[in-house]
Amino acid sequence: MVQVHPSAVVSPEAELADDVVIGPYAVVHGCVRLAAGVRVDSHAVLGGDPQDLTFGGGPTGVEIGADTVIREAAIVHRSTSGVPTRIGAGCLIMGQVHVAHDCQIGDGVIVSQAVGLAGHVVIDDGAVIGGMCGVHQHVRIGRQAVVGAMSKVTRDVLPFCGVDGNPATHRALNVVGLRRSGMPPAEYHELRRVFDLLRDGHDLDSWTNGPVAQLVEFLAGPSRRGISPFRHGREVV
Repeated sequence: MVQVHPSAVVSPEAELADDVVIGPYAVVHGCVRLAAGVRVDSHAVLGGDPQDLTFGGGPTGVEIGADTVIREAAIVHRSTSGVPTRIGAGCLIMGQVHVAHDCQIGDGVIVSQAVGLAGHVVIDDGAVIGGMCGVHQHVRIGRQAVVGAMSKVTRDVLPFCGVDGNPATHRALNVVGLRRSGMPPAEYHELRRVFDLLRDGHDLDSWTNGPVAQLVEFLAGPSRRGISPFRHGREVV
């Protein structure tokens, strides 16, 4: 049964799965679809109009995947087009996070306290965004990447890698995250070799499978911002 706190404002047009929980003073607009197990904490606002001066109105929306938690005072804006702003399954969107229009967030993503995601940001599965980061419009962040706290991310972040700084630069592989995910040592060492090649300015040959193939595919994908530069020297992220 849906649990909605008496002080919350939920549009009758919103689509809520049977076990969704809506906390005090939260606002859920009619353009929002919440899957099973979603929890929305106090003062969160889902589905407000996009902060885009070119937006002319129309039937756009927000979709939140199963078992995702939206913590207190987070804001998720609806899209500017027919493709909804989307947060995947099993995500944790911490307090005071802003997810702007047209963002596409994969499954199992953690967005830490007070992060600001500008419009059209794409974050792939399993990435972790450190607290108080700012991410520029149209930036892509690859799967299982990690962004250090308070970073200014103006360019794309490679899968399995870590960035930090202002502006953010690639520092190392996401060692802790890859270890926690159970990546086999052989795959990790291959990624490490490829990271070193990229850092030293070498091009990559094609790979047909495994994490390196996913990294190569990301590099070949369309990019509005380009790839974050590499900082020389070995660091652990």
